[in-house]
Amino acid sequence: MRAALIAAIATLLAFSVSCDEGDTYVQSSDCGLVRSDLLGTWNVTVPAASTYLFNCSDPFFNDKDVIISASTTWSYDDMEVFASSSNVGFFFSNSTRPEEIFGNVETDSCGMLFSFLVTASAIDPTPLYLQCIGTLDRPSGTVNAFCDSATVLGSPLADPVTVLSDCDLSLILESVIAIQ
Repeated sequence: MRAALIAAIATLLAFSVSCDEGDTYVQSSDCGLVRSDLLGTWNVTVPAASTYLFNCSDPFFNDKDVIISASTTWSYDDMEVFASSSNVGFFFSNSTRPEEIFGNVETDSCGMLFSFLVTASAIDPTPLYLQCIGTLDRPSGTVNAFCDSATVLGSPLADPVTVLSDCDLSLILESVIAIQ
């Protein structure tokens, strides 16, 4: 028993010494994000585009058109920003209920995942949340993001929203957030 204990300690000691050889220690692993970087008016712009829904959790919504007929900018000047309780970052949303835009930003990478409310098209008022991902550029306050999926919501909107289906988009939509 004593020999086994000595052998185990020797193995741990050898392993810990070998781990120090050539390892890189990262002193600062965040992107410098602070809450005030996310305060101000958010302008979300999506250029004109046409796509459709597929791989929907409810197949009824497969092939539904999503059309942004002209370059459109949505402005939100009522943003609320809180330290996230579920990750190391900040949760954000505008103050309307249900939220028109919400998501989170990670402090380690400035990676942002967000959803914002649109209608399927000018002639189809079906409400959708477009889900987008991008990286916040702190100095400019911008995020170049890509929206690859959508959530179809029940109409009329309620708080909380009624999710009818989660879908992929046939064409990834670009979006830009500018925080001013």
